[in-house]
Amino acid sequence: MVKSKIILSVIVLTGLTGCAKRPYIHFEEAEPSNFLEIILQNGEKIQGTVMKSEPHQLVLLASQNSAISVPKNTIRLIRRKPPVYDQFGRGISEEEIQSVKTSKNTVIYTLGGGVLSFGSSFFLGSMLGKESGNVLAATTLGFGTLGTFMFFRAGRAMDRREAIRTVNDIRLSSEHKRDRKPFTAHDSRENNEE
Repeated sequence: MVKSKIILSVIVLTGLTGCAKRPYIHFEEAEPSNFLEIILQNGEKIQGTVMKSEPHQLVLLASQNSAISVPKNTIRLIRRKPPVYDQFGRGISEEEIQSVKTSKNTVIYTLGGGVLSFGSSFFLGSMLGKESGNVLAATTLGFGTLGTFMFFRAGRAMDRREAIRTVNDIRLSSEHKRDRKPFTAHDSRENNEE
């Protein structure tokens, strides 16, 4: 009975974590500001943001802030994190998102969700197995860990959404500043003459 619950928990956890994989794309689908993981013919992995997409190569900005040219004929597979766009249709790079991202929600969700998950799974375990301590330990540990992990992912997703919203707000305010016409003394004289 305990083994079947643990196996069921592992299957559910595996299914939930495997739902959001990065899709494979063709070389021609890589666009500037996309975050890619490239697997080369020799098995080496390269990650970075696309700076330039040329017919014969991709130029990536790697995590060390160095440009890496990857020839098309050396690439075996390309995985792309789904692109994010601002309200003007321009791509938002992962570096921009990471530069404003905080971990506030991740911490709050993980701690609060962990307490909630372990508490409710302890209660559930005590109701299921009044005579057996093994059921109580297994349900508390299994479902408490699963719940904490799910709350951790929810907090991390919320932090990412807030970072994207912050980048959008920064870009929107810079667009407004750029589009705003500066007030000059000449404008003041025109208003007085009317």
